[in-house]
Amino acid sequence: MQSMEKVEAQAGQWPRVASVWKQLGPPLRPSQEDLAHFRRALSGWCARHAGKDPRGLILGVTPELYHLPWPDRSRLMAADRTPEMVAHVWPGDAANVQLADWRELALPQASLDIVMCDGGLHLLDYPAGQARLFEGLSRLLAPGGLFVIRLFVPPPVRETPQQVQAALLAGEIPDLNCLKLRLGMALQQDAAEGVALGTVWRTLRQVSQDWAELAERLGWPLAHLQVIDAYRDSAARYHFVTVEEAVALAAGNGFELQEIDTPSYRMGGQCPTLAFRRLDARTA
Repeated sequence: MQSMEKVEAQAGQWPRVASVWKQLGPPLRPSQEDLAHFRRALSGWCARHAGKDPRGLILGVTPELYHLPWPDRSRLMAADRTPEMVAHVWPGDAANVQLADWRELALPQASLDIVMCDGGLHLLDYPAGQARLFEGLSRLLAPGGLFVIRLFVPPPVRETPQQVQAALLAGEIPDLNCLKLRLGMALQQDAAEGVALGTVWRTLRQVSQDWAELAERLGWPLAHLQVIDAYRDSAARYHFVTVEEAVALAAGNGFELQEIDTPSYRMGGQCPTLAFRRLDARTA
């Protein structure tokens, strides 16, 4: 069980993120290419279970996943522990959101058919917290159920923070959405240690002490760059895992990898979508 201090630290930036949600974009939010992978997984499940309406769960309150073509009689809910995210971001009925840690959901065994998550695994500590997520989902998903998740994975050759800073000033990073991932992954030494969000903020601050000056130099809107201030005082840590590490955690908790989709956009190699099938008791 995590300490209350660690839980609060991990959740600390999310009220601020909720208020600037519209400033975020791909790859931090799913692109149409990413959503095509989620749609294919959903339609595939429906084709294999003709006449059955899926029982779905979204980890987080990602609007794009809510707006997928779920069958009309689907039972769809979400789980998020930040009330501000539910209030500002969730497009559905707030009554269908369980305010809880993803690893501690009060749902019956085998009560779900499809669970979806966009870029959320790195929010949990590795390996224990991420393993607990897969363990909990293996209880909640019915045999044959799907867990579809887009990951943020480190590049095969890790950059240094200095290389990312240089690329930024050279105009090679198009926006803050890409910068956050590249800089965070460059600062992480390993998945277990992760990277503190405050460290990401301080490293960017080394480039310039004046956001207005930096925004003008980069040609970015000042409001877009200022979104990074949500990281300023956050002690939360991100834990970016490789595809292999994620697959190993899943396999150890009764899941079988069905498909990996890697998008073609900039940094797409760091944003694959994986579809896992929950094995039944005879094959798990």
